[in-house]
Amino acid sequence: MIRRPCLGTGMFGLAVLPAVLWLLLPLPGTALARGAGMGTPDPPRVDNVPQERLERWRAMSPEERERVRERYRRWKELPPEKRERILERNRRWRELPEEQRRYLKDRRELLKDAGPEDRGVVRKFFDRMHSLPPGARSAARQKIWEWRSLPPGEREEAMGSWPFYRGLSERERETLRWYLFAPAGERHERGGPPPRE
Repeated sequence: MIRRPCLGTGMFGLAVLPAVLWLLLPLPGTALARGAGMGTPDPPRVDNVPQERLERWRAMSPEERERVRERYRRWKELPPEKRERILERNRRWRELPEEQRRYLKDRRELLKDAGPEDRGVVRKFFDRMHSLPPGARSAARQKIWEWRSLPPGEREEAMGSWPFYRGLSERERETLRWYLFAPAGERHERGGPPPRE
């Protein structure tokens, strides 16, 4: 007597195969669908990416794209609390009036062009500002913003009421005045003294 093992399995396979084909054939991304001429897989969805950002990405060189990928990779590796601080800082930046953003961008350019001694003075100023409690820091920023509109003599008198400023040498005061109040676009030679008011 000859046995046929798996006879039941073959019958089961024949019964299930049409159902599997019926399920898989209409799916456009499957090999069966492509083989049956039902199209190619759908391209990746970019519905949530703004069109101008997508166009900017497409216009980038491969090196620029790699730099963006690297920055994104570093962003993902940051601890969540640091990412949150960065997002908060960006949110506050976007809420600033355009005039204040222009002023801050210009200060950043001034600092890039400044010599090491001048950068040290500015760093000392920011260390002092960051050591203040949030309310006092905000009040100090407001004062500096108001001092910009004063004539140099009155400004110097107003800044003299600031204990931090009184503790600076004359050279440091000159650098700080230049950094905080230089007109937009004004530059000085790297390492040279800032221009006098």
